[in-house]
Amino acid sequence: MPAAGTDATDRVDVDLLPVPGEDPATTMDDAVAALEGFLGNNKYIHIDGDDVRSVCVGALTTVIRVESGSSTGIVEALDGRFHDSSVASDEVTGAIIAIEGPKSLQLSDATAIVGGVQKRLTDKVEIIWGLNFTDEDVLRATVLLAIQQK
Repeated sequence: MPAAGTDATDRVDVDLLPVPGEDPATTMDDAVAALEGFLGNNKYIHIDGDDVRSVCVGALTTVIRVESGSSTGIVEALDGRFHDSSVASDEVTGAIIAIEGPKSLQLSDATAIVGGVQKRLTDKVEIIWGLNFTDEDVLRATVLLAIQQK
């Protein structure tokens, strides 16, 4: 059922693939938080329902969520999570990256995070990213990966 204030055309269906070695409930919680964050209205660079649908249509999805004090720490943490996952880069058809950080976050930091994800994927992968400023000092990146169904 769509959330209050939306109509049925705004609905986004996600077929979630648990992250290997992670409690499926944690993956689900991260996915819910990511979708709520992606679709929020107070973003600097906004991701909307159409973006999510364009990446997720007909695909399995998985979510990787990391926190750090720096963009370098985020990229390193994402590298580790990608390495530990069972998802091959050539199976990924699309990615959405939601970055949340302090108002002092530089665009170069955000693009470094996007570049860190991009280097793990093939050139054919559609990547959509968004940025939200928060009052916290922590930097977060949530990556939703769409994976071709076998």
